[in-house]
Amino acid sequence: MANSDNSNARLKYIGPKDLGNLILPTFCPRCFWYERHYGPFPARFPGIFTVLDGVSKKSVYRSFQTRKKLPDWLNLPSVKRRVLLDEIGAVQNFQNRKYLIALHKRSGWYLRGAPDSVFELENGTLHIVDFKTARFTSKQDELYPLYEVQLNGYLLLSSKYPVSKLSLVYCEPKQELKDDIKFNLEFEAKIVDVDLKPNIIPELLMKAREIVDLEKPPEAIPNCHGTCYYIDKIIDNEVKKKES
Repeated sequence: MANSDNSNARLKYIGPKDLGNLILPTFCPRCFWYERHYGPFPARFPGIFTVLDGVSKKSVYRSFQTRKKLPDWLNLPSVKRRVLLDEIGAVQNFQNRKYLIALHKRSGWYLRGAPDSVFELENGTLHIVDFKTARFTSKQDELYPLYEVQLNGYLLLSSKYPVSKLSLVYCEPKQELKDDIKFNLEFEAKIVDVDLKPNIIPELLMKAREIVDLEKPPEAIPNCHGTCYYIDKIIDNEVKKKES
């Protein structure tokens, strides 16, 4: 087992989205064990999606700052105001960003995450929203269980207010450019409601703890092409070097 501070943090803190991976049919416990003990392989995630997700959140922030209401492109009913994380739960500063955090005593995990936007509704409850820069397709629908866990994790972290609504907002690019001279790509929001299932979170936290507490990595899923696949490749190469 790795003994670095980073490894200790990976065995202590877990995010709602990371927890959501455990519910997918492609989840590999061996990959999870390695990633939690030693860290994941660097991911090649296109930077443009990170930029676009940030644009959605900034648009909401600026609209409330200047007009005290949602931007016109985001049609959510009964929204009264945008809520800060400090108002809804315990907060931790981590890597220059604020996160909601809570300890699950049975598993020993600190659940830590930051929803994209949280709104107070006219009835005094919260509506938690997460933005996805993608089309809502059958392939995206395969990830719905992950997103369901992610948003329900935020629900549990919002301990100071009751939560009545969870939503995914898919920011879908339109098929055609508005102007053939300028490259102005437009997006439209598709809102998908997510079921409130807070009881799934403690079960997954316990499952995650059982896996990482194993002395040796568990068996991989058949035909896994995740982290453990690359680890096996490295081991095979090392064995071949010694044999040559």
